[in-house]
Amino acid sequence: MQAENPTAQTKRSPSNGALQAAENAARYGRNKAQLRYSFVQRSHSDDPPPPLARMLRGGRGGQVRLKLFLSYLWMQREDTAQGLTFANRAWATLLDLRDPATAGARRIGDAQAWLEENQFIEIVSQMGRPNQVLVLDESGTGHAYVAPGAAARKEAKTVFGAIVHRYVQIPRAFWTSGYLTVLSGAGVAMFLALLCERGPASSDEALWFSPKDAERRFGLSEDTRSKGLRELAEIGLVRTKRRPINPTDFEVVHVRNVHYLDLDRLNETAGIKAAPRRVVRVPKKRTAAD
Repeated sequence: MQAENPTAQTKRSPSNGALQAAENAARYGRNKAQLRYSFVQRSHSDDPPPPLARMLRGGRGGQVRLKLFLSYLWMQREDTAQGLTFANRAWATLLDLRDPATAGARRIGDAQAWLEENQFIEIVSQMGRPNQVLVLDESGTGHAYVAPGAAARKEAKTVFGAIVHRYVQIPRAFWTSGYLTVLSGAGVAMFLALLCERGPASSDEALWFSPKDAERRFGLSEDTRSKGLRELAEIGLVRTKRRPINPTDFEVVHVRNVHYLDLDRLNETAGIKAAPRRVVRVPKKRTAAD
């Protein structure tokens, strides 16, 4: 007996429920979520891993923590933290978790417990209503949250303010087109890393960092880096090309992969091909005649 055609691929895409939840959430969210560079990368190689890498650790629970926290930041429309009072079921639907009313809601609760323990959020219990989530500074210090754009303007005359509050902007289409739900934690992490690498440059800017840079700056393993870049290419957010490093030198030419981030792709609904299914062969039972 043989399984289905191994070359057949199914397309992983966001559910209608998740897309509708994102459209509803967009009424409360920013047009572009603000995220400090310091959440994604560290200044020195001997610094502790940045919050992004810390959140990802722990398998599937890590990616729920990361996606949930980014969604909390997306909904911070004011310059100071605004409490969020939505049921865990709603967050689970937004993240497209299985069985959002039961198992999905429990996974959201687990993620919230970790985020509170590590000082990324504060949870306020409310009688007869869902708990209120209050976002804290994304550095994990437990300090009150101030949007990086507002903080940078306040400290514009200081070098400290310009560095500490540098931030990238994540278009709301990352949620409303379903990319947050379809990408794994590795895919989301590498998307954020490339956003930081790109900065305010145009989409035609070639981006590159070595596996050593991924670990030194972002605290991400080579497995996370390669898996994330592969997903981003499959979903159309990244184009990768081979480029020579020393095209004018009289030496052996060395090449490396460079990446081009295509944010226009966010205007299309996310879809990524699943890995081919493996063929399982079951040997025929021998009969006495054989």
